[in-house]
Amino acid sequence: MMVLTFTAVGLGLAGALTFSILFGVLEDRVDRELYQELAELQALADQRGEDEEPFTDVTSLLRAATDAAVPSQHESVLALTNGEPRFRPKTQDFDLATPEVIEALKRHRSPGETVYIDVESPKYGQLRVLIASVEVEGDPTEGTFVVASAIETQRDLIWQSAFNYIAVSIVTLILVGTTAWIAVGRLLRPLETLQQATEEITVDDFNRRVPVPDSDDEIAALAGRFNLMLDRLQSGYDAQRQFLRDAGHELRTPITIVQGTVEMMSTEDADFDESRSIALDELDRMGRLVGDLSVLAQTRQPDFVRLAPVDMTEFAHDALARVRRVGDREWVLDRTAPVTAQVDQQRLMQAVVQLAANAVRYSEPDTSVHLAVDHRSHSGGSDVVVSMRDHGIGIAHQDHARIFERFARLDATGERPGSGLGLPIVRAIAEAHGGRIEVESSPGQGSRFSLVIPQRTEKHKPTNTDE
Repeated sequence: MMVLTFTAVGLGLAGALTFSILFGVLEDRVDRELYQELAELQALADQRGEDEEPFTDVTSLLRAATDAAVPSQHESVLALTNGEPRFRPKTQDFDLATPEVIEALKRHRSPGETVYIDVESPKYGQLRVLIASVEVEGDPTEGTFVVASAIETQRDLIWQSAFNYIAVSIVTLILVGTTAWIAVGRLLRPLETLQQATEEITVDDFNRRVPVPDSDDEIAALAGRFNLMLDRLQSGYDAQRQFLRDAGHELRTPITIVQGTVEMMSTEDADFDESRSIALDELDRMGRLVGDLSVLAQTRQPDFVRLAPVDMTEFAHDALARVRRVGDREWVLDRTAPVTAQVDQQRLMQAVVQLAANAVRYSEPDTSVHLAVDHRSHSGGSDVVVSMRDHGIGIAHQDHARIFERFARLDATGERPGSGLGLPIVRAIAEAHGGRIEVESSPGQGSRFSLVIPQRTEKHKPTNTDE
């Protein structure tokens, strides 16, 4: 609507200004042409007086003037003697010798002067008329030289052009309005769909998405960003629901054990100390479980990792000192790489300690566990690889993917306790760095877990990846 209004105002102003100028130009041109004919009459009389014998009578002068006159379009010339029409050019658009015009000429003629008037003619409309009195010394004849321009006819031509302009403008407005309506409808259709989607989306349904137009404009970008926002909302909501399900599922058993143990406890019972120990162990397990769930919930936060330059050689020695307290094993630092990487040192240490705890849980006390830091180059850049290798029971190939699922336990006997959240946390830490975790293992051959982290500058901070 606004486009149509501006277009109409623009066309109206342009038309009004243009045709106002045309009418003004018409008035100036007609006046100039009338006086041009008078100037030619004067030049004819002056030239004859210099080169030849001058005109001795009015009749000869008027005859010569009309013979030499070449009226332009919409123009007429007439010569009168003593008020009667006498001479006309051989060709002209119209004849001035009508009764109404002759009467007006007689009424307005003034001897010795030039008169400029408008005359209404029933046949030709309004005429712009120049009446010049012509006199020759020694001749008493009253001569009149008349030049007229059919100005109303010329105005009508301009008005006809104006009407044509108005018609074309109306058609233009219709075309512009139709085109704008279609274009705006196409542009606003995604917005209407977007509005409808926002009205239909509820906290229980984040599955609806807005169709993204096949174009490279702001509407397509808005629809894409809206879908990304829905993805983040759904991811966060799913994470909360998953957290509540996981917490309820995993806390139910230790709470039941603690409740039953406490209900049966008595300070006079012989197994009081054993019951107390069971309750404390279960409470400790619940604490670790809640801590692990909290870490997994934080992995979706933008500030889960805070990157900073870390010397990986120093990191390897610090990590070796830390994991030695995890369990009674022979801890070996196989190698390290003299490289500085952009990592979150605390989160990376947390992942290494978790891998060390897994290595202890699934290996025998008299075995060794090996830590290594490598720097690998490839066509796309380079990676820092932190690996932990043990000589434990190993993992079947079909279970390599399942071990990274929440609460997945391969030990059905329950002899190796754990929350089932350790490796999912390690994977989340690797992905938060823009990397991944790799596993190499076979039953009876031990396992190697490798944290592969792309080496990057500080400004290329990775985006957290939701599970």
